[in-house]
Amino acid sequence: MIKTVLTFLAALLCTLAPARAAMTDWVEVHGGAVRLISSGPLQDGRYQAGLEFLMEPGWHTYWRYAGEAGIPPQITVTKSDNVAEFDILYPVPERYDDGFSESIVYHDGIVLPFVITPESAAAPARLEIEVFFGICKDICVPGDASLALDFGPEDSNDKLAGRLIQRDLAAVPGPGPADGLEFRSVSFDDAGYLMVETEVAENQEPDLFAAGPEGSFIGLPKLVSHSDGIAVWRLSTKGLATSPDDDQLRFVLTANGSGIELLERVRPEWLK
Repeated sequence: MIKTVLTFLAALLCTLAPARAAMTDWVEVHGGAVRLISSGPLQDGRYQAGLEFLMEPGWHTYWRYAGEAGIPPQITVTKSDNVAEFDILYPVPERYDDGFSESIVYHDGIVLPFVITPESAAAPARLEIEVFFGICKDICVPGDASLALDFGPEDSNDKLAGRLIQRDLAAVPGPGPADGLEFRSVSFDDAGYLMVETEVAENQEPDLFAAGPEGSFIGLPKLVSHSDGIAVWRLSTKGLATSPDDDQLRFVLTANGSGIELLERVRPEWLK
């Protein structure tokens, strides 16, 4: 199935994008494939690109934090030339319950957008990465790929890659309020739970995700109530950890494919 889809996409690329910017070949894994794509140089000298996952029907991969089970993407820069900044962004995910655990996932296909900022805008740049990730259906298997992409100020613009990147870039959560979503408060109770109060428009079905600092193993927030435009969530702080370099707890509130983000500093009393 995946080979048929890849063949179709290759043909579509040839039809829709005769002036191609750089992109890697697909690296196939069990249940899917992964590659790097670029829409070409931006006017300010940076490059817009993305890490694209394509899954067979029924398969999924994971958000920046997998939840109760799964392997989130682990992206390591192995080599770079003329690259000053590289930061992966994560579009809003979905909650997935397999009957045993809840995970935070992407289905079908997703592009994790990023922007390459070169040290010198006039010179070519190169990015080489290793990607390790989980991909699951009835079984879960690890996937890995070594990918390298060249960027140059004279690269052509790729309209198809640009549409794919912009599609998922639009779903990257930013600071709220936006799209009828707003964070109101985060409080801590004596039972060891964080209570997160949010505003959500009446016609929306919201969800809330949380990712702790590196080394944390926390569950998913549970919806306690949702009425009169107010949704309240409860999150256990069990498994929450901090490191010298990271003490931020990330909340992502979503509805109808859009979302907003809140970064909250982990307080000492939350770790008791």
